[in-house]
Amino acid sequence: MRSVILVLVAVCLLAPGPAGAQEQDAPAAAPPAGGAMAYVDLQRVAAESEAGQEANARVQELSEMKLSEIELKSAELQGRVTALQEQLQELQAKLQQGQTVMSAEARLGLQRQISELQIDVQRTTQDSQAEAERLTQDADREVQQLQQELQIEFQKILVPVIEQVAADRNLSFIFNVGEGGMIWADTSLDLTEELIELLNAQTGAP
Repeated sequence: MRSVILVLVAVCLLAPGPAGAQEQDAPAAAPPAGGAMAYVDLQRVAAESEAGQEANARVQELSEMKLSEIELKSAELQGRVTALQEQLQELQAKLQQGQTVMSAEARLGLQRQISELQIDVQRTTQDSQAEAERLTQDADREVQQLQQELQIEFQKILVPVIEQVAADRNLSFIFNVGEGGMIWADTSLDLTEELIELLNAQTGAP
């Protein structure tokens, strides 16, 4: 049972999407006598619990910081390319304007400079693109690593709470509404609100 819960939490934590598959108009009633099954919406737990919201906020903060760093570096790299392109345009204009008055030797030297600068522009453009891609990949890895770390932390506090709810209600099975493939369920068996409240209480939420 524990291994199944861990897989479900790993799937739902930090996942985007609407919070909750069913509306709950009133507090959940006690399950029918002898009932051994119930369900929760783990995506709602991750989205609405204090621990889940804090994890999402940390991921969002890191993502925005990395995006700002990438944009700043990209602007710097583009600035280098633009400066070289402007220098190239100046040399090309100088060559065009001086065609009739420039000596053959001077014209040849200027053409050589233009050719070298064209290569420099191409190389700098390629290097800038490669650097931007590397920064993006590094940022993605950092965000994914943080998500994995937060998933593990969330599991550590969530699994005991799920086990406590199951023990308190004498349940044998708890299904996740997002992964259980249900097409109908008695809303009195929905323990999502109870799980969120208990999780918040145990993690120090007001």
